[in-house]
Amino acid sequence: MCKLLFVILLLVISGGSYADTIPADTFPMQQAELDEIIIVEKKHTRLMQDSNNMLTIDIKGLDVLPRFLGTVNPMRYLQTLSGVQTNSETTAGIYIQGCDDYHTILSINGAPIYYPNHLLGLFSPFISAHFQSMNVEKSAHSAVFPNRLGGGVELVSNSNFERTIGVDGNIGLIGAEVTVPMSIGKKSDLFLSARSSYIGLLYSNLLNFVGYQTKYDFQDFNATYSYLPTDNDELTLSAYYGMDRLDINDSISTVDIGVRWSNLATSLSWQHQFDHGSWRTQAHFSGFKNFVDVNELSMRVNASSALASAGVKSDVEVAVRKDLTLISGIEYNLFFNNPLSFLADDATLANDSIGLKHLHEMSLFLDCNHSVSRYFHYAFGLRPSLWLSADGQRFVAISPRLSLDFPLHRLHKIKLHGGVYYQALHKAGLTDGGLPTDFFFLSDKANVPECAHSLSLAYNGEFINKAYSLSFELYFKQLHNVVESTSNILEMLNTGFDYQRGLLVGKGRNYGLNLMFCKNKGYLKGYVSYTLGWAMRHFDSLADGYVIRARHDRRHNLVVVLNSQLSKRWSVGAMFVLASGAPYTEPQMAYLLNGRVMYEFGIHNGESMPLYHRLDLSANYYIIKNHHRELGLNISIYNVYAHKNVQFVIPTSDFSIDEVSFFATIIPSLSFFFSF
Repeated sequence: MCKLLFVILLLVISGGSYADTIPADTFPMQQAELDEIIIVEKKHTRLMQDSNNMLTIDIKGLDVLPRFLGTVNPMRYLQTLSGVQTNSETTAGIYIQGCDDYHTILSINGAPIYYPNHLLGLFSPFISAHFQSMNVEKSAHSAVFPNRLGGGVELVSNSNFERTIGVDGNIGLIGAEVTVPMSIGKKSDLFLSARSSYIGLLYSNLLNFVGYQTKYDFQDFNATYSYLPTDNDELTLSAYYGMDRLDINDSISTVDIGVRWSNLATSLSWQHQFDHGSWRTQAHFSGFKNFVDVNELSMRVNASSALASAGVKSDVEVAVRKDLTLISGIEYNLFFNNPLSFLADDATLANDSIGLKHLHEMSLFLDCNHSVSRYFHYAFGLRPSLWLSADGQRFVAISPRLSLDFPLHRLHKIKLHGGVYYQALHKAGLTDGGLPTDFFFLSDKANVPECAHSLSLAYNGEFINKAYSLSFELYFKQLHNVVESTSNILEMLNTGFDYQRGLLVGKGRNYGLNLMFCKNKGYLKGYVSYTLGWAMRHFDSLADGYVIRARHDRRHNLVVVLNSQLSKRWSVGAMFVLASGAPYTEPQMAYLLNGRVMYEFGIHNGESMPLYHRLDLSANYYIIKNHHRELGLNISIYNVYAHKNVQFVIPTSDFSIDEVSFFATIIPSLSFFFSF
């Protein structure tokens, strides 16, 4: 009997192959082909994975966090991390370690997006179901990292769909989105996504402020095709297009403002794996354009701005030895730019002579990663770059980067990093109100490339069987040739307006401390992030020393995020945000000149708005939830205790000053999500 049981056990383990080794007279049996057995193991997954200087965020995991008006917003989640500017309702950009938003490169599958926001940063342009992960680099960049002073954020599309066709979607109170993944044979997949808003149907009153009536809508479209021609090759084609339309009307002051903007990002990439290495090549084309139309009484001014880039990047990574890896490559980008053009009824206001400019950017890079011992690794890189501007200017720079890793234990690591960074793309703005009235411009005779010398010391550790993790980082960045604008959108109605006249060019210092504590396992999960940071600027024309605050400077940022899977049907989440008030330039005097309202302002960014704080709650109810299907409802409450957060301060046509607050009330939302 024991022998019989032993033989049966071997049959189960070997799938029947052991039968050929058993004598025929041992016991009677019939040969039969067993069905395929699939063993499913429930594996613990993290919302965030920190590896090799990069933080990888699982987009699907964001479903448990509070939503704003029913939508999942990867950008709003990103702004809760330590070292990243905390978002308010009108702060649209991503500000990493005190750098401006245009210092950070944000991309979809390698194609940059230059204005990655819908109105006021309230809504992300990214349809969450279309993407698998979000990679974030805050510091310790290798030589492969492009010419930017800040960080890098890349959205990576889904791939390897398991079924012939499926559908994911979300229907909320402000819009609806749908993603259709398709498996085309065994070697290719196609993901199509679309989203359209109808925010004006239920929430139009929330967008109105200080007497202005607002109409707004937006659309987003994504497509990603991946193909595996061989086991060692992968080809990916990606495309994104988004467009927005905003109209603001004030019947009392007879001011009408119309704003239109759109984004395009496309990329084609190929990756080949070979023994001990890989070869990657990627090409992209991206573009952004906006159009602002301002009408005041009998005066009408149109302003437009555009930026486009086309580029290719190719690199080879080779493991020379088990402890030594080399990465080398080349990158080329061609930028096209129309900074800011005006057309006006009054010929004296027109300024359409800027025209289209271009800039060539070429870079080589070499990176060496060496594991000297169990307790010491280092990475050294060089990135020489050449820029050729439209007016014949030539800029040359060499960017060295060095990282020293000290693995104290397999769960604890200290890293010291230093590097030099350059950037020939600039941006300034006409408002601080989260509207796409910012304009890009390229380096030329008047504007040399910006530069940053960066130094950071970081620690990452995990405790109690990886249930808890702690990270902190000290950073310092010395900036050169940074720009800000003292102009505002009302100056477009003044005679002879020139955006170059309002530019401030100077130096900057960013320094601070980032802390983040995470609870990764258990009934209750979440994290606490805190940033203490300074983003100070020095402009000779305004003051001596580093006494001017950058427009995105917030001294303290605290975020607490919690979530729990209460049962198979219910999951809940909460988010609390507390941040110092953002700086602004106070209007001090207004007067009439030739029938027009003129303003005089105080010290640039010399005043602070009140403290910002907000609590959001969310709950998901799953009607169906298994490996292939999901159906449920999301209930979210934004600004639970209805705190009135001041977003920005504006002068009005009747010589008064208004503190503008959006969503100064409880905002509930209900959305219906599904995946089949």
